[in-house]
Amino acid sequence: MKDIVIRHYIFEQIHCEPTRQTGETLRKLCAQMAPKLAKLEVKLVLQEAVVENPDPGNIRMMNRVTFSCPEEEMPEQDLDEILGLQVTHEPCRTCSDEAGFPVACRTVMVEEQGYQALPSGLIADALLRFSFSVLAGGQTCDTHSCGGCCDGCHGGH
Repeated sequence: MKDIVIRHYIFEQIHCEPTRQTGETLRKLCAQMAPKLAKLEVKLVLQEAVVENPDPGNIRMMNRVTFSCPEEEMPEQDLDEILGLQVTHEPCRTCSDEAGFPVACRTVMVEEQGYQALPSGLIADALLRFSFSVLAGGQTCDTHSCGGCCDGCHGGH
């Protein structure tokens, strides 16, 4: 059985609503997908990576979602990297007040739409692409930005 480690970065002292929503979405999606992936000998391991002392140097880690697979020696890869999406950071008054310094919250851009709370469809897409890479033994061709082997996910392109 191969582990796919999904890591969600949070800050203990900052109660960010989009981060909370992303965490809830991750828990629900993992509960739905775990039985399906177990049949393929893949185990989902959801971790909350709690960063204890927010400061201007590490605050951009908040609400970051990564995927890794130790058995295939696949290091942490950001959701936005897997999907080929841009990340911006939008100023947030609530987080800034709690942190005590200006905070810009992580925002994943899909076309012209920005998402601070990650929708289940984006997370599922990244999870499936990463899973295909794991099942292909860590092989990625990425010709089609799929994160997997073309023969497996694109029918022989």
